[in-house]
Amino acid sequence: MLDFRGLMGVLESRGELSRIRRPVDPRYEMPALMAQLDAQRRAYVFEDVKGASLPLVGGLLNRWECYGWALGVEPGTPFTARDLAARLDGAMSRGVAPRVVTDGPVKQRVLREAAADLATLPAPTTFELDSGAFITGACGISRNPGTGALNVGIYRTQVLGRRAMTVSANANSDLHLFYEHAARHGGSMPIALAIGVEPALLMAAVCKLPIEQSELDLAGALQGRPVELVKCETSDLLVPANAELVIEGLVDCSRQVENTLGEFVGHYGTDVSPVTQVTAITMRHDARYYSILPGRNPEHNTLGSIAAFAFVEAVERAVRGAVPQALDVHVFLDPTLGAMTHAVISIDKRDDAEPMAVIEAAFAARLALGGSDMPVSMLTKRIVVVDADVDVHQLADVDWAVWTRTAAAGKFRVLPDVPTWNLERCAKPGRGALRLAVDATCDLEDRAKLRRPRIPGAQRIRLEDYL
Repeated sequence: MLDFRGLMGVLESRGELSRIRRPVDPRYEMPALMAQLDAQRRAYVFEDVKGASLPLVGGLLNRWECYGWALGVEPGTPFTARDLAARLDGAMSRGVAPRVVTDGPVKQRVLREAAADLATLPAPTTFELDSGAFITGACGISRNPGTGALNVGIYRTQVLGRRAMTVSANANSDLHLFYEHAARHGGSMPIALAIGVEPALLMAAVCKLPIEQSELDLAGALQGRPVELVKCETSDLLVPANAELVIEGLVDCSRQVENTLGEFVGHYGTDVSPVTQVTAITMRHDARYYSILPGRNPEHNTLGSIAAFAFVEAVERAVRGAVPQALDVHVFLDPTLGAMTHAVISIDKRDDAEPMAVIEAAFAARLALGGSDMPVSMLTKRIVVVDADVDVHQLADVDWAVWTRTAAAGKFRVLPDVPTWNLERCAKPGRGALRLAVDATCDLEDRAKLRRPRIPGAQRIRLEDYL
């Protein structure tokens, strides 16, 4: 199992990490270079960021193989999103509790008051309409006010000044609930941002877990050893002892400000978040600052896909329950398709009215997700029904069916003004957004005419046996 520096070392030893030694401006210039490196699936270190005292590291987790290496898979061994999902499923049932220690590398430097200066960090300003520089690669650590348990998530954080920032909490996140509780009981709460942590903790932090389940326990199970925690300097929070750096702060829930950032689906998103006052920064002597390039970029989208596993599983489970005649179901959740899921169902239909009835039942199905109960339509933009000869797991095959088996307008149905979740930024306030039902099955009268060309026995004949 690899920690943050261990993964860096593997990538560099394989020639897959670029070092940029020329001075770069963190506003636009560095993100433009980060985007090009990320697109090549390379890790990178910017060693001289103007105005900053630390180097910036990124691109460590921009393809699935890197997740496998971090979890102990030998380089060269195939590792896919499906493999990671299986690892996560197994780890959720056998959590390994963290271990509290008295000291760690993150305590090598302790900065308080004026010395705790966010301006020394190489936080980039990425997009032209972003409201400022953002910290994007930190694990935010807070405490559940009801149970006292530690909670970990990844939250976008705008730098407001030398000692002020906003830590945004999505309306569906546990941290949002903690903010609401603090607003009702005194108005403030401590928070800590850990940067440069074990990759297993990053993976756990983006998972959608029930509020009673610990991301720290999940990270420990993933990496096969407890996450070591050390107490903060200015609060009772516990933070990863081997992190590169930790920012400690006090959230003032009575002060709310807007912040805007380019998001993973290719739109800007504006949130209103409370102001956090920085109370201390602790770090290693030679700390490295980790950043994830926001927007539709590989590392951001790959890490974000882990959060999608839970949504995909919940939608698929609900659809299968509502459509017992389904031969197969696949749910797509990919930045190329926006922030919503797209479900594909294959059936052996008995009449031409059946596909739309199937879609109606699937949209209305209830899904359980993190303690919430909502219809599938809340998270799903489109449902497509296809025949058994279409591979529901291959979007190209599904699209082929959509555009070759739909002659009548009735094959498409638009559902207007459906309630949606907050990440569908195109939704109209108070009106929701459309949903699309597509019957991509052959009309029964056309089945003989629209048969697909097949090579008999092709699935049993393997090219490698002939080479």
